[in-house]
Amino acid sequence: MTHYDEYHAARTGAALRNAQASFRLYMCGADHLDFLHRMTSNSFHKLQIGRGLEAVFIEHRARILDLATCYRGPDATALILSPDSRTAIPTWLDRFIFAEALEWADRTDETAMFDLSGPRAPSLVIRTLDADLAKLQDHQLLDPQVADGLWLARTPGPGLRVFGPPAAVQALWQRLAAAGARPIGAATWEVLRVEQGLPRLGRELTPEYNPWEAGLGRAIHLDKGCYIGQEVIARLDTYDKVKQHLVGLRLAAAELPPTGQPLRNGARQVGRITSAVHSPSLGPIALAYVRRSACAAGTVLDADGAQATVASLPFLSHESG
Repeated sequence: MTHYDEYHAARTGAALRNAQASFRLYMCGADHLDFLHRMTSNSFHKLQIGRGLEAVFIEHRARILDLATCYRGPDATALILSPDSRTAIPTWLDRFIFAEALEWADRTDETAMFDLSGPRAPSLVIRTLDADLAKLQDHQLLDPQVADGLWLARTPGPGLRVFGPPAAVQALWQRLAAAGARPIGAATWEVLRVEQGLPRLGRELTPEYNPWEAGLGRAIHLDKGCYIGQEVIARLDTYDKVKQHLVGLRLAAAELPPTGQPLRNGARQVGRITSAVHSPSLGPIALAYVRRSACAAGTVLDADGAQATVASLPFLSHESG
């Protein structure tokens, strides 16, 4: 399929994205949930088997290390992180291990993973797995017992995430493809990611920014007690000190600006572009961090002489056709 055909399938049908590169870290042991509770922005104390959540790993200044989606199974909690975190996050965590009863293992190479999305994804899941995504919460497991090590979870959209033994994952990919889901490549996924306003490690998720700025309030629990970076997170919220926000931009110029392109409001620099793509639905669009004073939807900014108009995120949601 061409890039446009892939995009059309994702927007009007169901799309399969190979997510093999995603870092899959499995944690277990009596203290592992308490450890994750102390090391991330979200609360793990009441995370039940079969449920999941998003959590941000941050350092003491509340700067972002990575965003994790965490699923609690009967024997372990599986963390899905960015590919570039395979060395950095375990090294970071190891600094804070003392006498805790916990173990972790990088299962990336011995497992496979894909995501199913698009407006027809729920109907394909009903036909293929006899499961109704509408009855589940985001990040909830279809099978809390993770039979045969195969993890199946609802993603926002709704869609489906599958990871586990490669043979079982590949078999389910083939069943969904036979039912009408279309594979999409990295270039198409990048367009969909920007349209949805999803931050990516190395672009929107870097130590230059904090979770409030990145729009990750859903992954922050304000009443969970102490954790690394907690004082800064609380202070930013209590005193309304978040100085910039991740926003969308509609670009007037056909040529995409480079990552890091400064944005100006008059003579003042107010932000930087982090990602830019050509959307078949919207034309040239971008993600950017912009100062609060200039981040209202409709604000017109200057990107090296080209007009950039602030837009609310997401540009297009998971359900858009």
